[in-house]
Amino acid sequence: MGPINRFLSKTFHLGPHDLANLSFLYFATFVMRAAAFAGVAVMQHAMNSLDALWKGVLFAIYPLAEITTVGYFGALCDRLGRKRILVLAHFVTAVAVVLFIPSISPLTPVGIRPYLVGVFFAMFGIGAAAKVASTLAMVNDHTNVENRAQLMAFFDLVTFGGLVAGFGSGFLALRASVPEAFVLGAAGLGVAISTILVLALVRETDFTPEPQRGTLELLRTVLRNPDIRRLLPVYVPVVALYGYVLSFTDHLIGTGGTAPMSQLLIVVGSLGIPLGLSLALSGRWSDRARRRRPFMGIGLACFGGLAILLAAATGPSGTDLNQLASQWPLIALLAAGAGTFPPAALAYLGDIVERAVSGTTFGIYSIIFGSGLIIGPILGGALTDAVGSLAFAVLALSFIGISATGVLFIREPARGRTAATTNVSGPPEHG
Repeated sequence: MGPINRFLSKTFHLGPHDLANLSFLYFATFVMRAAAFAGVAVMQHAMNSLDALWKGVLFAIYPLAEITTVGYFGALCDRLGRKRILVLAHFVTAVAVVLFIPSISPLTPVGIRPYLVGVFFAMFGIGAAAKVASTLAMVNDHTNVENRAQLMAFFDLVTFGGLVAGFGSGFLALRASVPEAFVLGAAGLGVAISTILVLALVRETDFTPEPQRGTLELLRTVLRNPDIRRLLPVYVPVVALYGYVLSFTDHLIGTGGTAPMSQLLIVVGSLGIPLGLSLALSGRWSDRARRRRPFMGIGLACFGGLAILLAAATGPSGTDLNQLASQWPLIALLAAGAGTFPPAALAYLGDIVERAVSGTTFGIYSIIFGSGLIIGPILGGALTDAVGSLAFAVLALSFIGISATGVLFIREPARGRTAATTNVSGPPEHG
């Protein structure tokens, strides 16, 4: 393994022990995401009896809990260290998944089930807040100007891969009539295993503690950066669209008409494989070019193209999978283009972050993410009730348009800029 480690460390410009630590962190993140989103698939399925608006409101508890606690956890990362908060995140998520089992039990009165779901969604949000702030701060501690987008791309890959593997497995297990309690039990065990992995294998990264500054002062320091504020209209609409798709998967897919499972696999494969490859490759291109905005713009344009294809194939009974499967080459091309957005956007945040408050800064990212997850399900639920299958088309094109406009107003960091900056005024203008 020595030559392989040396090759990878040289390729990604990492220190002697950074490769092992990042590998363990990424693996634990993948296991956690896969297990947790298998549980989310059951939770989403368990809310099918509710109308679209209230389903959206209930699902929004998760991101609401996230955005109200993430600033606190981000500041704790800067004051106390990353690993303790990371372990807490995995533990809280594992408990939330397991406790969801009684909320769907026949022994639980139907009238109180939504309230239990709300409590456990809040726990999910707290776990997500601690997870995002600590993990991204840890990843950013390992980055430099030559590898930032690539390392952020791997974070996106394990997060996306875990989401697809977990949510997809949970969704298919329910379609195959696997008991919901069994899926949740397996998911809880998976998150518990990821907690042990973090405790045993992931080491604390080097950081400068900020014991003298309180949570509110750290948040004010970060929010004074105008470039972080300019990211809001770029990120929030994209995440809102993601939140809508996540909470209304059953409505979008429907029964799939008469399409066999093979058609669904063609669509999923033409989306997932090019998207995953693009996440890895585009991060390297972005680092070499020292540019973020062009990759973000291309990604948003391709997201818009995918939204148009999906909207055109969506009717009152769900999505016509036969139509989408026949368009798989175009879907694959657009998915590859869409994969350029996430690593460039996260790397941009790493470019403008102050090292001393990186935990708080990536907590702000989680606030952005959580805000989108609130807006998407609630607005999507209201539009779904009002206009039915047209809701996705209206939301997708509107959100992508807002994000694309926002990209025009963010500033490109200077090519030679490193992350270990103490300046919070934002990057200089790049002509």
